[in-house]
Amino acid sequence: MNVFENIAFPLRAKRLSKEEIAEKVKAVAKKLMIDQLLGRKPMQISGGQQQRVALARALVKEPAVLLFDEPLSNLDAKLRMLMRAEIKKLQSDLGITSVYVTHDQAEAMTMASRIAVFSMGKLVQYGTPEEIYDSPKNMFVAAFVGNPPMNFLQGFTVVSEGGQLCLRRGEMRLELPASAKERLPENLPDNVVVGVRPEDIKIETTPVKNSIPATVYVLEPLGRDVIVNVRLEDTGDDIVKIFAEPNTTFEPDERVYIIPKQEKVHLFDPETEEALL
Repeated sequence: MNVFENIAFPLRAKRLSKEEIAEKVKAVAKKLMIDQLLGRKPMQISGGQQQRVALARALVKEPAVLLFDEPLSNLDAKLRMLMRAEIKKLQSDLGITSVYVTHDQAEAMTMASRIAVFSMGKLVQYGTPEEIYDSPKNMFVAAFVGNPPMNFLQGFTVVSEGGQLCLRRGEMRLELPASAKERLPENLPDNVVVGVRPEDIKIETTPVKNSIPATVYVLEPLGRDVIVNVRLEDTGDDIVKIFAEPNTTFEPDERVYIIPKQEKVHLFDPETEEALL
């Protein structure tokens, strides 16, 4: 069968009229940008085009539930971004409940109203994209969702200093937000893992309150912004990634000070890797 006949097959099974079938096939083919391929046979089109034909065949019958298993995996990056928006718009227009499997966290974040994160065959966390991103349940979710992933710093201790909860590691001191007292569990481990996303850290050339001394390691220009990689001075081993403005200019080994946003700091148990804050 050619592309048209493949897409039309489920509609013919419903015994729709030729006019209805032609109208529906052409409409879905246009949305998926394969309307120029309707007369071709499967062997005459690329793997990515074949994938879109399969998607059109599923969508054209407007089912109650759609199950997608990485439908965009064979497409190039530009077409994949375009198709993400098209599938989301199509799903919204048709109102079809859809279960979409993907290993691409960007696809999950941009397309889903609810995300279920699985690891080793187990459901780790379920929630809205915002909940998954802002309140990861453990270190796996925190690292998996986000690009670059969350920065993790080991060996911190939670202490109370004059009624203020702080994080301590050697001479390094970070104040936690006031809400941390109510949110943290009573029995904390001796050491905790601190997690902060690259976009939740500021970088300065002079020391300010709640800042951490570091040295510039390398810059990764991305056009609209730049990722600054720094080494923390207390160990020299921890590499922290920070999103900075595109006109940011630092030299390797230049001393800088990084300031994590208090309300965006996450704490994890080093043994269970579960979120504490």
